[in-house]
Amino acid sequence: MNITAGAQVSSLKAYLQTPGQMEETFEKLRRIGYRVVQLQWINPEIPPETVAAALSRTGLVSVSTQDYYQEVRNHISATLKLHELCGSRNICVSGIPESLLTEEGCLTFSRELTDFASQMEAVGRVVSFHPRVQEFCRFGGRSAVEILMENTPDSFQLGLDLYHLIRAGEDPQAWLRRFRGRIEFVHFKDYRMDADGREHLVPVGQGLIDWEPIIRACEENGVKWIFAEQERWEKDAFLCMAESLAHLREMGVQP
Repeated sequence: MNITAGAQVSSLKAYLQTPGQMEETFEKLRRIGYRVVQLQWINPEIPPETVAAALSRTGLVSVSTQDYYQEVRNHISATLKLHELCGSRNICVSGIPESLLTEEGCLTFSRELTDFASQMEAVGRVVSFHPRVQEFCRFGGRSAVEILMENTPDSFQLGLDLYHLIRAGEDPQAWLRRFRGRIEFVHFKDYRMDADGREHLVPVGQGLIDWEPIIRACEENGVKWIFAEQERWEKDAFLCMAESLAHLREMGVQP
């Protein structure tokens, strides 16, 4: 299988607040078996040089970063420096500004993202967009995400979080087919519901999502990386990441 299992480090935000915590977290992920990561929610006061050095010492490779669009724009120098030091190329942004969450607003945001992607392409980077549940709202039969993707160039990527997609009532296999060639990575995040209707995030394979057909669709449609993600835990966070990786391995996706 030509897909690599990785970790979205946003899952461990509480353990990324000091350089020492961060490096210990990277080391624990390596011991669990992860080799590839996507970087998000590391304390922004930690310099890119410190992050890159910790990755190198622990043997991890970052292939992407992610943050809210405006945060990336506000800290673009640090973002680009981190990518340069890590040798990574995919800058993932999230969040359509609430003021633009209309059909016309999405067209405006598409133009802004196109300009930003062009600027990043000039320095060897590719931009992807990570939609959340609310951005699958529809205008005239099309979701906000579809409007963005239809009005950006083919080089603009979709960072597809399958939890958000499924919670929005969408079919992940259909989206993977439709945007084949524009999805380098996906997030695998699982959940269950209790008797009172409350949602609980759980390790991959321990919730309601049937991952095996989704993995086949990922493989068929050119996805390179599956990142395990779980920002809320009801037991040890690192045990959750270990159990997610174990399930991915059972389904044939290796780190």
